Amino acid sequence: MKKGKLIVLALLLACLLCGCAAEKKTEEAAPKSCAEWADMIAASAGFQELADANAKYLEKHLMVEADSLEDFCLRMDNTRATPEMICVLKVKTGANQAEAKKALEDYRKEQIAMYRDYQPDQVVKLENARVLENGAYLALSVSPDADKTAGALGAGWK
Repeated sequence: MKKGKLIVLALLLACLLCGCAAEKKTEEAAPKSCAEWADMIAASAGFQELADANAKYLEKHLMVEADSLEDFCLRMDNTRATPEMICVLKVKTGANQAEAKKALEDYRKEQIAMYRDYQPDQVVKLENARVLENGAYLALSVSPDADKTAGALGAGWK
């Protein structure tokens, strides 16, 4: 009789533990706009003061066609004393996302060459920067701490 009660009690505890483990944790809602993603990145590291850049700047300097984007947020150090920037793009369905990603990578490489002669101490920020991707979104963050900014975006960005 005691063995039966112990077995029932053990099964009851096992079910209880399984129920607790299956509880869903509430997560923060994922940002829906590029500006919200950029805000998350900006809050993660000690950026210089950044100013918004417009679609013309995006097309002329980053070589990304604004018409291929559903949304974008581009913030840069307007003094150009540092290469710090945050660029988040949401590529339209059917547009060439690989082309936009390559444009961001090419821009980073061009900036490395420019800053190598202009501000060599800033080159490490560009060398550590990575273009990250999550679904239709692309992000390039040139910051004092690339690991912090990548971590601020959370899971799903690679």
